[in-house]
Amino acid sequence: MKFRKTVKKILKSIAALAVVIVLLVVYFKTNTTVSSDFTIASATENSFFLTAHRGLSSVAPENSAPALEEAGKAGYYAAEFDIIPAKDGVWVLIHDDTVDRTMSGTGEVSSFTYDELLEMNIDEGKGIENYPELKISTLEEALDICKKYSMRPMIEIKGGKPEDMQSVLDIIKASGIENPLIIDFDSDRLSALRKLDPDIELWYLVNEIEDGTLEFANKNSMGIGFNFGIPQNYFKIKDAQTQGITLASWTVDMLPVLDLLCALGVDYITTNRILP
Repeated sequence: MKFRKTVKKILKSIAALAVVIVLLVVYFKTNTTVSSDFTIASATENSFFLTAHRGLSSVAPENSAPALEEAGKAGYYAAEFDIIPAKDGVWVLIHDDTVDRTMSGTGEVSSFTYDELLEMNIDEGKGIENYPELKISTLEEALDICKKYSMRPMIEIKGGKPEDMQSVLDIIKASGIENPLIIDFDSDRLSALRKLDPDIELWYLVNEIEDGTLEFANKNSMGIGFNFGIPQNYFKIKDAQTQGITLASWTVDMLPVLDLLCALGVDYITTNRILP
């Protein structure tokens, strides 16, 4: 009898979770964006800065020029986008190591030259039907869009070696952007960037904040971008703040989560759909 009751409880929990997931899916499909005006943080005028994740990816295909344009028009503080070097060293905007998911081709990004990537189309993402023959963008093009809207570029490096970081800095310098922000999960690339530029703002991205994370960030004068969905991270927020480490959280798409993070003093929020 006890075993049956346990099984029933588990099944009820699974059913309840399934209902929540279905409701969330329906909600997100019918409400692709939502205004931050409906948060406690906005009502109390708490300061927070919203970054459009991969551009405004809930409206236009991720990491595309239209997504960055939409983020600029919406008035985001920053636009986050991912970069990987092509075979010929051109830095292009794409999240995955391969073109398979978002483009009309197959293979690793690093196996194609920029011109070869231009022979493909971006064929996946929100509103893709509005952008026929959409092409991959370069880091230079993305920075130009950010500059056009006075929007801070949040550049996530997804590929390349530590020795490739100088070329990224050179492109940023040539663009005239004065407040760039570079983020990365790779500590070696971040360390190389810090040696090359002692002043540029860097964030160390992690799923879970650990003691070693705080030590690395503190030693290299970096902020930390963390996954809001890992409960343990909330217990590290105060430690990071005590050490003067800037905190940011990704990828926050629900207003109550934004309110919670802001209440805890996390000022930088990356989102797919919450509008500034």
